[in-house]
Amino acid sequence: MTDGTPRPDDRGHGDGHHGSPAGSAPADAGAASAGFSIAKLAFYALGTGVLVLIVSVPIIALCAHWSPIAGLVAALVAVAAMIAAIGTVANRMVDRARADLIAARDGHHPA
Repeated sequence: MTDGTPRPDDRGHGDGHHGSPAGSAPADAGAASAGFSIAKLAFYALGTGVLVLIVSVPIIALCAHWSPIAGLVAALVAVAAMIAAIGTVANRMVDRARADLIAARDGHHPA
């Protein structure tokens, strides 16, 4: 049958009476769909960097108004703070996803 109609001997397709029981899906199937996402990681990490930049710009402007060297130092500190914030958020998200994956693999509830 090539019209897309399932054959009677296809397990898991058709009317739902064949195949595995409803509760026997892999344990990590739900975790994979609602778990770690590269897009979410990038959004949160870069969003944190933007928040640091939003907070830093007025400070940099005030320091630059007082002294150009102080403005430059404040800008360099802001860049270092952005890098630290992005790295911290990314590491925390990856570590949490790793812990969830290990817990799912071992059959434990993630903490």
